[in-house]
Amino acid sequence: MTVMNNTFTEPTAFSTSEIVAARNAFLQYDLNKQVELLTVMPHEECMAVLGHCSVTHVHQLLERLNAQGHQRLANKYARCLGMIRPHRSLHTGVGTWIHQRRAKLFAFLSLVLAVAAVSYLSVFVFV
Repeated sequence: MTVMNNTFTEPTAFSTSEIVAARNAFLQYDLNKQVELLTVMPHEECMAVLGHCSVTHVHQLLERLNAQGHQRLANKYARCLGMIRPHRSLHTGVGTWIHQRRAKLFAFLSLVLAVAAVSYLSVFVFV
């Protein structure tokens, strides 16, 4: 079984016969050389070749990429192949949370500010 059953959301500039030929040539190398090739090949070619490899083989390649310090590249390939979901950063999540609760947050901060101001001014009244 190949990754995503050979269905891609990105159009490719290569014919199926070209991709199969490139995959066959790619698979003739040992695993370490394949990982090295993934770091220097253009992205579109890598996606075409990886899309026609077995899922287990792609996992092995991505694990080796991670082990050799190419985490961003491995994650990029995994996301493009649909093996992992896109990453949401903490900043994006917090920004969305604040945007959704903006009115309540504004009311709460206004109340805190009012209580602080009253507390500060009451010190002068009783002194």
